Amino acid sequence: MAGLFDTYKEATALQCSFIEKLGKLDLECVNAFADSLASFLISKDERNFVYGLAAGRSALSLYSFLQLLYNHFNAFPCTMEDPVQKHFRHTRKNLGIAVSGSGETPAVNKYIEDIMNQGGEIRLITANEEGTAHRLVEDYENGSVLVIEGKTKYDLDMTRTSKLSPMGTEFELEVLAFLNAVFKEVQARIEGVPNATCESYLSTIKDFAGQCRLISRIDEGRLSDWFERLFPRSGRYIIGGVGRSGLVARAFEMRFTHLNKTSYWERDFNTPSFQIGDVYVPITGSGNTYECLEGVKSAFKRGADVMPITTNPSSELVELMADNGREEEIIFIPVSEEYLDQICGSRRTTSWLVSEYSMHRYPIFEINASIFTNSVVAVGAEFLGIEEAGMKRLHA
Repeated sequence: MAGLFDTYKEATALQCSFIEKLGKLDLECVNAFADSLASFLISKDERNFVYGLAAGRSALSLYSFLQLLYNHFNAFPCTMEDPVQKHFRHTRKNLGIAVSGSGETPAVNKYIEDIMNQGGEIRLITANEEGTAHRLVEDYENGSVLVIEGKTKYDLDMTRTSKLSPMGTEFELEVLAFLNAVFKEVQARIEGVPNATCESYLSTIKDFAGQCRLISRIDEGRLSDWFERLFPRSGRYIIGGVGRSGLVARAFEMRFTHLNKTSYWERDFNTPSFQIGDVYVPITGSGNTYECLEGVKSAFKRGADVMPITTNPSSELVELMADNGREEEIIFIPVSEEYLDQICGSRRTTSWLVSEYSMHRYPIFEINASIFTNSVVAVGAEFLGIEEAGMKRLHA
């Protein structure tokens, strides 16, 4: 399994470089993006509606940011499941934040046009300056575009890239990190203390990059054993999580489909009950999330395996796994002591209504868990002998 661990480390290093690249964005563009969001959110006397216009993994990266806007500014978040025409009112302030790497996703472009036809504001993040989305928004008077160019697009060794980042992870990961890092700049502008050098943004990206480099410290033996138990099975994969961890879980579940596995997100209506041969993978930073704990109990009761991803070594999840003699099957995502205290604490959620501290903390665990799960997919593709071309055929 040494070769698989090497693949894991190389995939993790590649994704860390994606985060680091965000520190080299044109600061004029970062400032313009922060200014545009602040000017929309600064009004206190009316409810702001923010429409998240994205699909697939890009949507999951964006929805994490929508939660942040709602928690801090009471900006009501709408998603692609909430058509623009259903909520748009000219008596409200309306902003569409569109995220599309290719700029060619038909549903996203359709909703961009809906916002424009109603006279709302549009902010687009894309990787393709030649895409349809870029053309639509660039020509619109109430629109602006931020381009995050793909590092791997210019990689001379595409065979290596295909192996370490199959089906791509770069754009979605960068959007997740960028939006959370630029949030401090938005806050500063609303509070009347902007900084044209984007010090908060740059320091946050540096912090994110430092945190993600810790992921390679996971013990090789423990991780190799985890891989050996995770991949060679014919049962179903049920992935769980709540809140922002749930968004990571949903993205991870998508990737098992690419690996030609039968997988479900725990909270979908069509998810079956556990049975022998299944594996349950709950993703929870604190390890104290009620739904995940109940899922673990149910999985053990029905004879399924449980292979959690967490960061808290003193959680109820760890106790529950130890009580069942399965503590060796937990993967702990490393974070620095500062963030470990914030994520773990002594707090326990009793429902999916998360606590106040969870709403406002940086998504360090979620970013690191995204990188970890993306690297797991690269390992899975190698372990199962699946080429990227085959994964693309299975992509919805």
